[in-house]
Amino acid sequence: MVMAADHLPFGQDPARGVRAPITQATMDRAFAILLAVAAIGFSATTVPLVLAQLHALDPIAGPVSATIVGASIIFIAVGAVFQRVARIAQVVHAVVFLACLIAWPLIAPHGLPAGQVPWPWWLCNVATIAAAMGLSQWGAAAYTVLIPLVYAIIRVLPSGGGVAGVRASLDAVYIMILGGAALVLIVVLRRAASSVDRAQATAVARYARAIREHATELERVQVDAIVHDSVLTTLLSAARADTPEAQGLAASMAQKAIEHLDAATRDADDDAPVTVESIRCRIAADIDDLAAPFALRVSAPGALTVPAPVADALVSATVQAAVNSVQHAGPTAVRRTIAVEPWHADGILVEVADDGIGFDVEQVPAARLGVRRSIVERVAMVGGSVRVLSAPGAGTRVVLRWSTDLAESADASGTDTLPTEAGVV
Repeated sequence: MVMAADHLPFGQDPARGVRAPITQATMDRAFAILLAVAAIGFSATTVPLVLAQLHALDPIAGPVSATIVGASIIFIAVGAVFQRVARIAQVVHAVVFLACLIAWPLIAPHGLPAGQVPWPWWLCNVATIAAAMGLSQWGAAAYTVLIPLVYAIIRVLPSGGGVAGVRASLDAVYIMILGGAALVLIVVLRRAASSVDRAQATAVARYARAIREHATELERVQVDAIVHDSVLTTLLSAARADTPEAQGLAASMAQKAIEHLDAATRDADDDAPVTVESIRCRIAADIDDLAAPFALRVSAPGALTVPAPVADALVSATVQAAVNSVQHAGPTAVRRTIAVEPWHADGILVEVADDGIGFDVEQVPAARLGVRRSIVERVAMVGGSVRVLSAPGAGTRVVLRWSTDLAESADASGTDTLPTEAGVV
């Protein structure tokens, strides 16, 4: 059966193409790139200082420690390109740098020249930012406090310059402030991006569920209409078939019901246009077996076409309106007409009218499916509109209308409620 979801006003399935402008993944990638740029920049300015201090460092531990820290920074740059290893690179650099600080008394056992600071000083905040990105929130906070404390201890030792405690404390506070600010910024932005991710996932899930529910409702309308038009009407006619003519009519209706159900199980080409002449022929063939005659008048231009689903809906709704007229309008002497006319520039209007006994549209029970399901909702499902005009003793007019503008307006509304008009049952 052709799923009604093809005509949904929601458009493309959101799960296939919706992307949030800011996500945690894009935020982490941006942070990784910024960290790589900062790490390479600070490393480039630190190289002259490392070379100037090599003569005062241990001949083995000095070059090895500088090489390992430099390699970890290169690893951070690689992580900015290959996001899968970015977090590993950040954690590796944080661990390597902390190990370098702790081992500094072994790296510079004889101290540094006067006025010089240990070369890791220039990379402290690169390490704290790497920890803020690679470690958990509490792990990064602990690291941001630990690095300044270790550096302050080193600074008061002879290997770190032997400065006064006040100077070492000021350096530690400076590192802690910059590292803490970066940590807070990263945490806040990550939480915001995570909220965007959750909101997007929730919206997509609700949107997809609404599409499925809407498609189910439209499919239910189609099934209700088919059952009422083809099955219930045939069964009722067969139950009332007391004469050979009535029995023949019931048999003919049963054959058409089987054809309708068979056609409903096959996919239709939604883009294939159907001409007005084809619509007229289908209506004429379907009403030919009815117990009362109809005068069929077509004044729409032959070149006018409508999409296949629209033609199917209009023909089925027209035939159902004709069946209702035969069953409820009165004896065969009632004059019945079907008119097909142009409406707007590219639209079509079909009117089924009789001068029979009529009825009060406000008094039709909600449980009656004939007009509501088989006519109104069937046409509304393809973006058209239906108006039923009737009063006791004044006959009945059922007006079906469809145009491109009307269908686009229904799609743009994006609601789950099928469009109807005043006076519709």
